[in-house]
Parts: sequence; C-alpha cells; structure tokens
Amino acid sequence: MNSEFKLRLRIAAERLRLVGMRGAALQRFAESVRTAFPTMSDEEAAALYVRHRMSMRKFALIRQHLETLPLSGLNAFLDRQVRIEGEEHLDALKHSDAPVIFVTPHYGNFPAGCLKLIKEIGHFKTVNAFYNPPVKNRTSEGFEALFQRLGYGFHALFNDETAVLKALRVLKRGEALTMMPDVFDISGHVLYVPFFGRLVPAMAGTAMFALKGRATVIVGYNCPGEGLSSTLKLGRPLQVERTGDLESDIALLTGAIFRELEAQICAAPEHWIYLPGIGELLADRLAVLPAAPDSWIARLEAAMPQFEAVVPEWPAILDEIKAMPLTGSAGAAHYREA
Repeated sequence: MNSEFKLRLRIAAERLRLVGMRGAALQRFAESVRTAFPTMSDEEAAALYVRHRMSMRKFALIRQHLETLPLSGLNAFLDRQVRIEGEEHLDALKHSDAPVIFVTPHYGNFPAGCLKLIKEIGHFKTVNAFYNPPVKNRTSEGFEALFQRLGYGFHALFNDETAVLKALRVLKRGEALTMMPDVFDISGHVLYVPFFGRLVPAMAGTAMFALKGRATVIVGYNCPGEGLSSTLKLGRPLQVERTGDLESDIALLTGAIFRELEAQICAAPEHWIYLPGIGELLADRLAVLPAAPDSWIARLEAAMPQFEAVVPEWPAILDEIKAMPLTGSAGAAHYREA
C-alpha cells in the first residue's frame, strides 16, 4: 500500500469522525463567525464548522506527508496534485529583473503552494519566505527544512531585528519575497483598514516593502480541492497610483491587499486558519459604514484609548474628523487593479 493511498484513507477517516460533531466548541465557533457573516443559520454554521475542522486536519496530514517524501516523490506530488491558475503572471516575472512580493493569508495548504512556487520560478528568482522563526512561533517549525527540500530557489528570511534591511536587499536584487499579512498579533508600524465591515489593525510592512522596493505585488491562495489536490490561484498584479505621500500610499496598498484577502475568505472561509477567532478580531471594532454619522463619531470617541495607544496624535486627528463632512469617499480612486 503506497503512502499516498494511506494518506487518502486517513483523510477519509477524519471526515467520518467529524460528521455530526456538536457541542460547546461548535457554539463558540458559530457565535464568532456570525460577527463576519451575521445572516448565517445554525445549520450553515454547523456545516462550516465541520468543513473548517476537516480542512485544518487535511492541511496537517498533507504537510506531514510532504515532509516524509523523497525528492523524486515530492516533485511528483507537486506535478500531479498542485496546479496553477494565473500562470501567465509567473511567466511574465520569471525573466524580469524586477522584484516581486507574493502575498497570501494563512489559507489552505500554503506549504504546498510555496513549494509549487519555488519549483516554478526558483531557477530564475530566489523565493525568500518572510516569517517568524520557530523560537518566536513554534507553528513555523519545520518550514525551512521543507521548503529547502527541492534543493534550489529558497531562502528563509526570519522576522528579527535585521529583517527590514534584509528584505529590502533581496528586493533590490530582483528576488521574490513571500509575506502573510493576516497576522493580528500587532507590533511595529500599524494602520487600520476595512475588513469584514470593520476597521481592523494591520501591519504595514508588506506595503512598505513593496513601495520602497518598487516590487510587483501578487496576491495568491493555495485553494484545496478534491482529495489531495489544490490550486495555486495567482491574481493580477496590484498597483497603486502614488500620491507622493508614502504614508497614504502604504494605507492604500494595505487596504487593497486586505480587500483581496476578504474576497477569498468570503468565497470559501473554511480554509482560513484564523476563522474561529474572527469574532474576537472584529469585536468592538469601528464599523466602516455605520447607521448614522453621529453614532460613528461616538464610537470613535469610545475607542480613544485604543487608537491613542498607537497614534499619540489621535485626539487632534479626531477633532479634524469631527470638522469634516462625513459623506463621499476619498482615496479609492488612487487604487486600481492592473
């Protein structure tokens, strides 16, 4: 019995075990996801709970499988089980001297997607994966060894005190950088962007690297399919028409990235690792489109300590907001999809 057949059997057994699961965990999950999907019924929440649990278990089993494969088996798995949608975007970048940043959330089987990316462009551009080292985040343990299995085109770029300089250097060399901005353990430079109808804090590093390094930004997802298959979906490059103000451009590009992430999560939320915690993420956040301007201002005032902790100038900014007309939308015209 080959290892792939055994893996399929294990996945099938997990699916049978999860069907019909109920209890307190499901109730907590339903309450959380309704923050983002308020019209979701009890039946829909229960079905999503099972699909999410199954996707996470499948992710773990496939990752374990990839770590045990010899090089020939790993190449065969990637050829057979991971296809690419939007391959024309990779073809345009392979022979270009321009740097590129691949952005993805913690979604689907992202290790298989990263391996497929390395296999496709690693002989042309080194793929630098930017993430916290295992000493900071134990869940990243083993990724470096896995991504180096192909023997070419990969470099781990750990997030430490030298990370910014290292990232800008690889972009200057015209290499590729992968980043996962859906981490809400906020540190460093943050701003607030719309996400599921609320203003949530987001780290600005991805947009800053793209703008400073003049890099092409491509948002992608490795979306699970039937069995062991998945599809690495790569969107068209994002572009920001620069305003001449770096802070404004960072905010515009970060907002554009999170719009892309939200669209994919809405389409198939079960594959997003952080789905169970979305209620906590959105709790008490300001609504992007409040019922009335007065209620929006009231919530801004209530959130004063939260904003002021990261933006000391917030009281003066709030005074300016109060003096502004709260109709229309500014800044959206500066962003467009290439």
